[in-house]
Amino acid sequence: MPGTQKVAERRFLIAIRESFIALLPFLFVNSLMALILALVDVWQPQWQQYAFYTWLREFGIVLSSFFPLMAMLSLSFHFAKYLNISAVVVASLSISALIALHIHVHGVSIDSESFSQFFGDPRAVIIPIVMAYSLQFVMSIERLQILTSTSLSGYLKQHLNMLLPLIICFIVVTSSVWMVSELAQNILEPFVQQLAGAGLFSQVFFRVLVTHILWCFGVHGDNAYLLVVGVDNGLQQVFPALTIAQFMDLFVLFGGSGATLSLLIAIFIAAEDRNAINVARISLPFSLFNINEILIYGLPIIFNPRLVLPFVLVPCLNMLIGYFAVEHGFIAFTGQGFPWVTPTILNGLIAGQGLSVVILQLILIALGVVIYLPFVKRSNLISSVNSIDATMIKRVQLQHDIDKIAEQNYSQKQQQSIEHNRNLEKTMKEVLNGELLLYYQPKVDVEHNVAVGFEALLRLKNSEGNVVGPYFIEEFDQAGYSNLIDTFVINRLAEDMLKWHGSNFFPKVSLNLNPNNIIDEAIQTLLFEKLGQYAQSIEIELLESAFMIDFERIESCIKRLRDAGFVILLDDFGTGFSSISLLSKVKIDGIKLDRTLLENIVNPKGRTLYSHTCMLCQSLGFSLIAEGVETTEEAKFVKLAGVDYVQGWLYAKALPREEAKRYMILSQQLGTSSAVVKQ
Repeated sequence: MPGTQKVAERRFLIAIRESFIALLPFLFVNSLMALILALVDVWQPQWQQYAFYTWLREFGIVLSSFFPLMAMLSLSFHFAKYLNISAVVVASLSISALIALHIHVHGVSIDSESFSQFFGDPRAVIIPIVMAYSLQFVMSIERLQILTSTSLSGYLKQHLNMLLPLIICFIVVTSSVWMVSELAQNILEPFVQQLAGAGLFSQVFFRVLVTHILWCFGVHGDNAYLLVVGVDNGLQQVFPALTIAQFMDLFVLFGGSGATLSLLIAIFIAAEDRNAINVARISLPFSLFNINEILIYGLPIIFNPRLVLPFVLVPCLNMLIGYFAVEHGFIAFTGQGFPWVTPTILNGLIAGQGLSVVILQLILIALGVVIYLPFVKRSNLISSVNSIDATMIKRVQLQHDIDKIAEQNYSQKQQQSIEHNRNLEKTMKEVLNGELLLYYQPKVDVEHNVAVGFEALLRLKNSEGNVVGPYFIEEFDQAGYSNLIDTFVINRLAEDMLKWHGSNFFPKVSLNLNPNNIIDEAIQTLLFEKLGQYAQSIEIELLESAFMIDFERIESCIKRLRDAGFVILLDDFGTGFSSISLLSKVKIDGIKLDRTLLENIVNPKGRTLYSHTCMLCQSLGFSLIAEGVETTEEAKFVKLAGVDYVQGWLYAKALPREEAKRYMILSQQLGTSSAVVKQ
């Protein structure tokens, strides 16, 4: 349990860190614009009359108002990533919840003011974190999963299954945040009223304390403070010739909230973390002008238990010491105003009489460095990724990679399915627009050099009148239409056998059947009805894969066919991973050796393999047919190897019914080689 808790803590901190690091480019641009405008206000106030200055100022104001929204989106994305849920859903729910909290019975109009009010709400940072954890928990409840099908895309199924968790989380989180907000408001309201009547010391200390605590949760401290208190008392004089805002700029906020100028110095002195040093270098020019969002969000300090204590402690201590020094008359002021972006020391020279303010500023900065140093040394800052962080990040990245690959595979399969359907549709149109034919390739008796039968082969006469091979069979098989092909072959062969027998021609014919169809009752019935009377002359060729479907059932079908007089051949033996052990189990009559075995006889090992395969099959009592014999050398070799019959282009290609009949009759009359007959 402690290990699990530690992992959960690290996951939380990593998500926070990465969320605000991702915002650095946005913060950099924002800070740069604020700095340019501030420098113009101080040193070139006459430029304020130009239209470009007005445009730049308005653009900067609008752009900065988007930062809370950007922070909400970044938090949603990174927490969703480490909790393995949808970032879009978390962000959508968070924004919806925040808007819902600002909708009252009288309605609300969406304008720039209400937009700033929405995302200036301190709850804008808390809601996406709570929403992400809530969604992860609710989605883990199996009863809320409405889809379990594995045929759907994992990405699609994940988001469809979010329907109920989404509704539940929106209602629960929005209601809970509203109730907690109302409770906090009821608790704080009397305290705020008491604070308004308290002395300036209490007001200033409370402001420093609360704003910095809010900063630790990623909320813009000053904006959130004003939402709680409702009044900006920064212009109120805390001492003669010194307002509260000036007091904080002079003695509290060195380099911005958290007196981070001291933190920068501490980092440059003691930090070993190169990432922290790089962030400090980038932040330094801006921190000199009291703009420190890059440092706050870049390290980050937000939600960082290693740095929140000095981040709150240093400005509070600065406030106490500064207030004591001013209250007891150690420092006097000229009453000269200065912008908040005026660098530390320079603002002390402007506002103070003599060097007393500057000396105190230097003392406070040095004190802040001393306080920050042990935290920088001990923690090495959160931006240094330890082994636990690295392991966790890799695991999360691996999960995302797996999900990405799974989705890519699913998309690829979908694309292949679409492409297959498109090709199938095209092929079916070509088949329907053409004419299916049954051609017959002669089978030659090697010993007597005469044709003794045929193999029935499917052909297509296309719309252009050309006869082409059955290129469409594989697509038909994949689409589940193989039974249509086999049905056509059986019916057409039955018609041709009837015509042949009617003309006193009685050849033996083999036909190929799809492995899945041989066990189909309808195909078996069709075989008996159409070809049963010719069973002694019909050879049924089956691929080895047929026996892998259901061996016992296939054996039963083969027995039934052989009992009826059909001859069973094992087709394409030698392709793929032919199993020799299968030959001892199957009850068949013959084996057809695939041409791939014959192609290898150009080398000694190939010739040895072919010859020994023939010897093995003969010793087991099988007749042998060699497919794909194309040269006289191959014909001589297979004859010596002990093959009984051959097929191939050396003798003849597949022929129409009547041409095949003439070929066989002429071959038997001449009693010579089919190669000669073909010529």
